[in-house]
Amino acid sequence: MNCSPDLLEAYLDEELDAAQHTAVEEHLASCVACSDRYARLQRQKESIRRAAPYYGAPPQLRQSIRAGLRARQGEATAPRREAYWRWAAIAASILLVASVAWNIVQLRPRPGEDRVAENIFADHIRSLIGTHLMDVVSTDQHTVKPWFAGKLDFSPVVKDFSAEGFPLAGGRIEYISGRRVAALVYYRRKHVINVFTWPAAGEAGRTRGNEALITQNGYNLLHWTDGSMTYWAVSDVSATDLKTLRNLL
Repeated sequence: MNCSPDLLEAYLDEELDAAQHTAVEEHLASCVACSDRYARLQRQKESIRRAAPYYGAPPQLRQSIRAGLRARQGEATAPRREAYWRWAAIAASILLVASVAWNIVQLRPRPGEDRVAENIFADHIRSLIGTHLMDVVSTDQHTVKPWFAGKLDFSPVVKDFSAEGFPLAGGRIEYISGRRVAALVYYRRKHVINVFTWPAAGEAGRTRGNEALITQNGYNLLHWTDGSMTYWAVSDVSATDLKTLRNLL
């Protein structure tokens, strides 16, 4: 079989028939990329199961089902008790399915942001193991900020926080979410922090209280929007350090 994210998710949720299940199992044994993706899906599922709140069915749905049961009970006679209990079982099943569906909708991540996060994690790793960490190397914000001029259709916020323990090291251009973005490089006790930033189309005005923190394979990714710009800071430093840098920016 070919690599298929949909089949991997169905395999994880035990939705495949015996033949498909065997095919995916054999594919995982020989495909490193799919095996890694399956492992990430397993960790994500466990994290959601541990941390996500439980949402009950909406009150309107409960009231509607109870009203239907009361009406049915009032009409039922002794010879039709079996039919009544069958109806009650069906109603309970509907309530259960509705509740599960409601939970899935509440917990499902926004596809767009999920893809952006994956791309940023990948770019961060590539910058550490490759040779493209910085296009402009300087601790001077007045050198780094002008370097972006003419290379981007916006002017990123560039500041040095050496006094606070987050020295600026430089920057580079990356391509994220279908556009060129600024990648600022900071250090925190010899750890690299990549801060990706670009205009927050459709997100202007969101407050810092709407930040999102994602942890994956030992790396933390903090996303927030401030004014007209969106920020994604990623590193192996603690989430507390990333939030400190966020406040400085």
